[in-house]
Amino acid sequence: MKTSFANIMKFTAICAMVTSIGLTSVLGSASAAAKPLPVKANTIQTIEFKTDDKFEDLKFLKKAIGDKRIVMLGESSHGAAEFNKSKARIVQFLHKEMGFNVLAFESGLGDASGTYAGISKLTAEETLRKSIYPVWHAKELVPMYDYIKQQSTTKQPLILTGFDMQPNGAFGRFMETWFAPIDKAFAEEAKTLENKLTDIYFNIDWDQKDWDKDYAYVLDGYTKIQKFIAAHEAELQKDFPNDKTILPIMKRVISDRIYMIQNVLKAQVAFNNLTVENYVVSTSLRENVAYLRDEMMANTLTWLVDNVYKDQKVIVWGHNYHLRKNNSVMASPVQLHLYEGGSVPNMGELMPSRLKQQSYTIGLFMYGGATGANDGSTMPVNAKMGPNSLETILKGAGKPYAFFDLTSADNKEWKNSMHTGLYWGMIEEPFVPSEQYDGILFIEKTTPSVYLPKK
Repeated sequence: MKTSFANIMKFTAICAMVTSIGLTSVLGSASAAAKPLPVKANTIQTIEFKTDDKFEDLKFLKKAIGDKRIVMLGESSHGAAEFNKSKARIVQFLHKEMGFNVLAFESGLGDASGTYAGISKLTAEETLRKSIYPVWHAKELVPMYDYIKQQSTTKQPLILTGFDMQPNGAFGRFMETWFAPIDKAFAEEAKTLENKLTDIYFNIDWDQKDWDKDYAYVLDGYTKIQKFIAAHEAELQKDFPNDKTILPIMKRVISDRIYMIQNVLKAQVAFNNLTVENYVVSTSLRENVAYLRDEMMANTLTWLVDNVYKDQKVIVWGHNYHLRKNNSVMASPVQLHLYEGGSVPNMGELMPSRLKQQSYTIGLFMYGGATGANDGSTMPVNAKMGPNSLETILKGAGKPYAFFDLTSADNKEWKNSMHTGLYWGMIEEPFVPSEQYDGILFIEKTTPSVYLPKK
């Protein structure tokens, strides 16, 4: 997650050039939208998380979501306190009132699942820190993690997992702890290996001239881990006697590491070293790192839903970009890695049709305020929105928190036509709301997340 915001800022100039092609031809003149469009919304009274919540203002979600098996909970920007609060409350509602028993974060599969498997030995804050990316290490989410810990001992736990494929030190520490009782030296090697792969993937203090040597090192290393797990399954399972998912999940993580090294890593390193001056637009999806990451996330999430949690309803927590339904049809200037064919398919689009039909996708947008960037700095929301922007239309509901069900017959005056919406609260991108989302949660004003102290 360290590079995401930096890459957005790095190529803002490129995005601006593409934007200058002219959105007015796509969206029509501002005067045509000068008259406010009618909006119909469900009012949400509060976004605060509480254990004795009766959820009277969220009951409408039962009708909107119906019998869908997957709920995608997006956000137009990470680092918004009100996004975290509102999503946490919806997660609690979906779990308590609708039987959604799995929460999958846009974070490492191994980090989230491994941490959850040992939740009995951790505090809620420790579980949060170990399981998900730092962009969500926020005080607003501690109550939800208290709830997850409390529910872990009940007959209906809220199971925590992840679906991302990016390497990081947290998974290295998990492997070290897990392998050490069997082979301490190998455990330390596994931790070092994950740290090395992380350095290469994010290009942190790493020399590209060492590519051939380091590629062989990481590929050989994860192949050895794969064999180690296969040879010690019974001993490794003893650490988690009541969790029969841990071994298949960790096997999947290691096989994903090997696939990523062989099919993604070189393209990621090349992308990391692009600048505005030497930028090269990708000519193939197999070279486009945004596509490659989302493809792996779609495959992992599909595997979880089809195999590990095949009898469960699943909540998916991530950025709007990854969860929206049809990224490749968006006439958007904002792409994480520009592609000559236009917008690349994203995770939501790459999911199998049968699972997309079982999904209800919710996008989150804000009108004003600020959010926290991935590096913890404050990022103001772009206040220069036109009358045809999605945020301006949604603000017409006159409520600080409002939900719009785009699958109902309401809001036909705007939901099926092109409007701009803010990506990361910064850059306007045009899209048809009903093509990308089944529902939209609107927060009139956001404030930056209150991040937990770094450790």
